[in-house]
Amino acid sequence: GAAAQPYVQGTVVPGAVVSAGAPVEANYANGFLDALRAEYLRGQEGAVGDFYSDHKVPGSVESTLNPYEERVRNAVNKEQAINMIAVGWADPAPAAAPLPVVPTPASAAAGAPAVAGSPAPLASETSLQESLAAISQGLNLPPDTEPRTLALQGLGSEDMEVVRHAVRVSPDYGLSGREEVRKAVLRLRGERQLPLDWNMTTYAAGRFLEGGLGGRKASAVVAFEPQPTGIVQEIQGIFDATYRKVYTRDRRGAPIPDRFVIREVHRVMNDQVWREYAKQREEVRGKLMGARPAVPDGTETMNYLAKRRSQTVSSEQSLPELDPEVNETWLFHGTTRDAAQGIAENDFRLDFTGSNAGTLYGKGIYLAENATKSDEYGEGPKGPAGEEKERGYEAPRPPKGPPPPLVRESYILLCRSTLGKVNYTDEVRPNADGLQRSCLSGEFDSVLGDRLKLHGTFRELIVYNDDHVYPEYVIRYERIFFHESFAQIYSAMCRRQKQGNFDGPTPDERQVLTSMWNVYGMPNKGKINKWQLLDLLLAIQQPPENEDEDLDVTFSEWDTKKDGWIDCDEFLQEMTQRVKDGVEYYD
Repeated sequence: GAAAQPYVQGTVVPGAVVSAGAPVEANYANGFLDALRAEYLRGQEGAVGDFYSDHKVPGSVESTLNPYEERVRNAVNKEQAINMIAVGWADPAPAAAPLPVVPTPASAAAGAPAVAGSPAPLASETSLQESLAAISQGLNLPPDTEPRTLALQGLGSEDMEVVRHAVRVSPDYGLSGREEVRKAVLRLRGERQLPLDWNMTTYAAGRFLEGGLGGRKASAVVAFEPQPTGIVQEIQGIFDATYRKVYTRDRRGAPIPDRFVIREVHRVMNDQVWREYAKQREEVRGKLMGARPAVPDGTETMNYLAKRRSQTVSSEQSLPELDPEVNETWLFHGTTRDAAQGIAENDFRLDFTGSNAGTLYGKGIYLAENATKSDEYGEGPKGPAGEEKERGYEAPRPPKGPPPPLVRESYILLCRSTLGKVNYTDEVRPNADGLQRSCLSGEFDSVLGDRLKLHGTFRELIVYNDDHVYPEYVIRYERIFFHESFAQIYSAMCRRQKQGNFDGPTPDERQVLTSMWNVYGMPNKGKINKWQLLDLLLAIQQPPENEDEDLDVTFSEWDTKKDGWIDCDEFLQEMTQRVKDGVEYYD
């Protein structure tokens, strides 16, 4: 038969073209996604079949793609289903300014718990039947009214909740692209004061939360939208650019990860919290009376984005533009999965501030320009306690005893933050009440606490009104640790030893190991204790017989300088000798 004609027209989501991750050639994958959108979102019946025939798609390719169409056909939110397929087929996000970290092999740590798979969705969407029932009830129509009729009548309702449900069900009944839907979307967006770049299909399928709760003052519709590759890439770039190798007391003895790798990003669509934020932003604008304040030296997040965008062509897959007139800024807030969902649904709660962190600058919402700082407050041990909290400065060393168990997966919120006029302080023991009053009843809108200048750690930004912050993105990420990555290098050296060509670490291996050691040994100023040594031995499947006398003997053998610590030189020397002695790591 005739050769298949390549298809090159389509894109997945704006700006993203599938390739490496697709199960078929990119030209077929892109055409298939275009056809899915035409048939299931725009109501062009038979578009997928027409794509197969018009472009002479081979039977083997069609068989491969059929299950994906079935997934979309059965999905409640078809646009989201198509976007999820597209994101899964896209090229993986390259790391911006990558740190010298070796990928962690699956068997890097004996007995180490694996990174959890994808968790349950942050929130379930409104089902098709729920929306139809809501339209029927809102319009006082019989429950057996034909669904397409319900959708069309709902689009013209004066009740915006009925309109929302009608917009939600319209694609399921072939109404996408119709004038009634377009007008209903415009009314819904205008009445509820929603941002122009919100995906209304995703928003319309969100959950309705009754009444005010937490920082949220009234009922809300909340939806979570998975983000495309371009947004994930840009946020990964911010993570990498703001990474700093600094240990603070808030880690409570846990090691600093060598890198953070983003696994998933959801955009938060909370209409009530957004309206509260937008109103407060306008109040700050009026208070500033045309002044354009800025954070001293800019934030690391915004400095990175400014540099990146000056060097690359603008893309639809970029973070939304912010308003410099009110000093609007992207900042991090570290949290847990449950807390992230709670904040996304019910806003920040000032009565919970300080539950994980100290309140050195008063009761406020603490934000960071460095992902490393916010990571301290994510999943796992965190936060100061007791005397350290009262002293208000960085403890020189982590607590004694074994380090806490590693927690590999965590969450960070990337927040849109209206900082307005910033009250700068570099005092060792700031007047927390005075700083808070300066923002709540004074000339300032936020506080910058400069612990970077004082202790070489981090700067923190604090606001004292939850409406100054909107939790725009929920980010799930993985922590990569040195002692696990170390196992891969050790394994490579063992293979060279068996081949008879091992003469110590290569220059590249030595550079990577030294760089990672600088992070791993940072809590103790470039040296490790016996518990950190135990992590290394477990990673290469060479644990001592017990964690008492045998571990002490092993530690003493590595501690050739007999100062009670193991430094990088001692580590490299002992590791090299173990390889030469044939002490092998079996991966």
